[in-house]
Amino acid sequence: MVSSTGHGHASLKRVHYANGKFAVANIVTACEVKNPAKSSTRFLHIYLQHYKDELIVPRMQGTANVSLSQRELSQVPVRLPALDEQLRIVNLIGAVDQAVEASETRFTASNQLLNEYLEGADFSQRRPLGELASMRSGPSWKAANESSVPAPGGESVLGITNTPPGRELDLSNRKYVSGLPKSTKRVTPTSIVMIRTNGNRARIGNVYRPSPEIEGFAVSAFQIIIQPTDPADSAIIYWALSRPSIQRMMSESASGSTGLGNIAIGWLRQLSLPYPTGEEREIFLGTCEAMLDAIKAADETSRSLRTVRSELLSALLSGAHRIPETYDELMGA
Repeated sequence: MVSSTGHGHASLKRVHYANGKFAVANIVTACEVKNPAKSSTRFLHIYLQHYKDELIVPRMQGTANVSLSQRELSQVPVRLPALDEQLRIVNLIGAVDQAVEASETRFTASNQLLNEYLEGADFSQRRPLGELASMRSGPSWKAANESSVPAPGGESVLGITNTPPGRELDLSNRKYVSGLPKSTKRVTPTSIVMIRTNGNRARIGNVYRPSPEIEGFAVSAFQIIIQPTDPADSAIIYWALSRPSIQRMMSESASGSTGLGNIAIGWLRQLSLPYPTGEEREIFLGTCEAMLDAIKAADETSRSLRTVRSELLSALLSGAHRIPETYDELMGA
């Protein structure tokens, strides 16, 4: 019943479904169906979760701690189809949820398998990163120098928001900065982008491979561009730096005991990396890329299924479409 973000901002992350006996804290309200012959509790949960931002959040009030009263909650309108239609919707969405869960399980398992492979890969040769690549962090700039649209003299940049957890860059929040120094290094197709500074030490050292669309981008002072001397070493350096033990080593070696941690480029130059050659290099890279393809496929399937789920609910809960009675035969099967 209290905003999940607080500070005068109304928000509700999730409406939970609970089964069995449980206690309710004073910041939580439990809603119980009065007549099970007319309304399914699971349907009500699906309905309120899907429409929470439209129907519930606007009813939250307050300045510092924004909250929802039971009186306001009781006024939330619910479109209630016949019980058999409610059960069909619950069943269909439950099937989609199972598919989403299975896909997310594959995603998690594929990630774990890749990390175990990276950690277990053993090669006879190791090389310091400084022998394989040059490194430079980006310039710092003020927020006033940033623009969300291209401006005269403005250049595309990668900020810390473009390097979220995971292996993929997020370019949904594009920024442009004017007046960058001439010495600023730009991303090339074989560059590797690394997080240099972060309040979360586990994020320090996270690495990303550029997509073609960010060629020529500059990075911020919170990041480093690693540029392989030999372009053929780009994939090897990326996967070596992705090794879980090396990621932990970089996090633990970052300076600063409080606030923002920082990894020193001088330390990175001395970092010893596994360096396969010949046939073992081909096998190693081929295996890593195949596992990454499996991870991306599972993630894409999950995203697609979540979109399908949302669009199904919008169509079914609004009454724009109904599930035919013949669906009951599938439910029975």
